[in-house]
Amino acid sequence: MARKRRVKAVAAVACAVAAIGLAGAPGASADSVNWHKVLSEFQLGPFNLAVNQQKVYVADGFLGTLTRTGASTPLAEAPGLAGADFSPDGSAYAYAWSNDDHTVAALTIHSSGRPDVVADLAHYEAVHNPDGDVTYGIIANGNPCAEEILGGLTGGPATYTGITDTHPYSVAWSSSGWYVADAGMNAVLKVDRTGHVSTVAVLPPQPVTLTQPMVDAIAGEAGAPDGAFDCLVGVTYAFEPVPTDVEVDQRGALYTSILPGGPESPALGARGKVFKINASTGARTTVASGLLGATNVAVASDGTLYATELFGGKVTKFAHGQRSTAVTVDRPLAVEVHGGYIYVGQFADIAFGPNGPEINAPGSVLRFKR
Repeated sequence: MARKRRVKAVAAVACAVAAIGLAGAPGASADSVNWHKVLSEFQLGPFNLAVNQQKVYVADGFLGTLTRTGASTPLAEAPGLAGADFSPDGSAYAYAWSNDDHTVAALTIHSSGRPDVVADLAHYEAVHNPDGDVTYGIIANGNPCAEEILGGLTGGPATYTGITDTHPYSVAWSSSGWYVADAGMNAVLKVDRTGHVSTVAVLPPQPVTLTQPMVDAIAGEAGAPDGAFDCLVGVTYAFEPVPTDVEVDQRGALYTSILPGGPESPALGARGKVFKINASTGARTTVASGLLGATNVAVASDGTLYATELFGGKVTKFAHGQRSTAVTVDRPLAVEVHGGYIYVGQFADIAFGPNGPEINAPGSVLRFKR
């Protein structure tokens, strides 16, 4: 439960993977019904994938690279490069990036034959702070004990409004510009071809009324003695949403996945969601919920949704009002759909110990038949 002072997308992914041991999750194999092909095994954190003209590109937020599978030279490099997308004809692409403390962040737009356009997203937030009037933290049934504990866990006040923290995480092309899901701003932005930035929608707080089992799980993760956190029972805490992806469907509607803030492990249950957003008005509706680690979403041309469940070891499919498992795979971090295939970016198997991170297995990009 941290903010910058809360758990951010990259930290949430890395720490939670280490905490709950995802290496033991069910894995895809050559015996899987829909198994097809391993496209690449050189990634660490393939946070987002883009498929353009049958070519697959990987935005690796750990390596800070945008690379085509099968190629050895990155197409682009930047600190924390986490998301990218291409125009349909391949003549333009854009990638989002930020430094470690999220004080410098931008969207770089590259178009053939033209100078790059760099939209300063950190400056935009410093001026506008889209969620600056949104209240997070304890919103009901607070008490001094709870305020002390939760303030200590988050590194700040137990109740607060949105801070300035810029972490562009995902990018989607549209005919009128580029959309950016920002995991720090808690918002979806639009950047036009000239670099002008505007806010499309602010994602809503994610309130949870803490039960005894939840409190016990939080205390366990914090290493607190039995009963030390019992004053949290009954407290309603509004976590920040953490937008992790944005996609555009055939009609111009947006789809955004969120990690729901706080412990991203199963401690508070499967709280990840996917929102459908009206790009013109910012109005939103929940189209998928109950996801255990919604780090990415994909939308097919027929409207079928696919969402990763990083901590559930699967990609979940939503079609015709039905929910099913599309792919079972270790550490699914990113998902994209193109034609008859599902592409999955698999997070590296990283162990975080006293001597720093150790890579047990690299990340990969897998292609499955739909």
